[in-house]
Amino acid sequence: MEKEDALSASEEDSGDEPYIDRRAILDPPIRSVVDALGGYEHGVYSMGDECYGCLKDLKKYWRKDDTDDDRTVARIFWDTRVLPNDLIPILLQTAGQGHVEDKRAVACADLMTAMTWPIDLAEELKELDEQFDKGADYTQLLLSHLHYKAALLRPGVLKALFGIVLPCLAREGKERKERDVQIVNVVLHLVRNLAFIKDLPSNTYGSADQAELSSLQSRLIKGLSESHFIDLLLTIASSSAADQLFNQWNSLVLEIFYLLFRGVKPVSLASDQAKVSLLHASRLRPICEAHLRLSIPYNELFLGVASWLAGRRVERMSRSLLHGGVEPLAM
Repeated sequence: MEKEDALSASEEDSGDEPYIDRRAILDPPIRSVVDALGGYEHGVYSMGDECYGCLKDLKKYWRKDDTDDDRTVARIFWDTRVLPNDLIPILLQTAGQGHVEDKRAVACADLMTAMTWPIDLAEELKELDEQFDKGADYTQLLLSHLHYKAALLRPGVLKALFGIVLPCLAREGKERKERDVQIVNVVLHLVRNLAFIKDLPSNTYGSADQAELSSLQSRLIKGLSESHFIDLLLTIASSSAADQLFNQWNSLVLEIFYLLFRGVKPVSLASDQAKVSLLHASRLRPICEAHLRLSIPYNELFLGVASWLAGRRVERMSRSLLHGGVEPLAM
């Protein structure tokens, strides 16, 4: 379809609104912005002069999916591989480089959180237009989340994300601003999103890529432990009653722990870790070790997760960072 035909009326069946080929309209400008972010020179990523402005533009484009059941912008972002090829290199170069957070690093984390936001497949299918969205396929979007998770588990990425959070939490209560709270909120939601993404079923006869995508959750738990995120989550869980700042993240932290424990039998959580299977031990050991360091009774967290699960309601997952209770960052 040529550009001049991008806005084409489909008035054969009825007098409904004309069909708009959003892909033909949005693809060229989005790719132009992605190209302007930066690129590799002699194996080293070099950021463009207007990198921060481009990140803000990408967030504006992402919001256009709020009214698009087919998630056109999300599909274009996946096709461009902007998260592994651009956002992660920018994050690694800018995060944790000083006491003041770099706006580019925060903007990258903001986009990553939006791009990994859980997809409520049942609700998405309900909202599909019977005429225009007959061929909508969410398999690609779900697969993109798996690859995003694998990319974010590269060495140094979780540590860089922790480097964004640390300056915000290190400030005294009087010096802490609303933006600091928002930044921590964004990164915690990103951790939740990563924990939410399920691994592919293990397959003995699968390819090497399939094998990698079937063991991401264990790698995530190990990465969270090594980057001190587990310590942070346990600190929030144990200090929420005494600290008003931590109290607002209570339910989010419980959800993260639930997702990390998902698929593990309750008896394994309460048993001697030396006697459980190697698979479960590899997943639970980082959390158990963090508990010992913080001297938090293990059963307190287990009971907290259990009580949260008992009253847990499945809410509709929104399609952008602006939904789901996450406040937009003032860029």
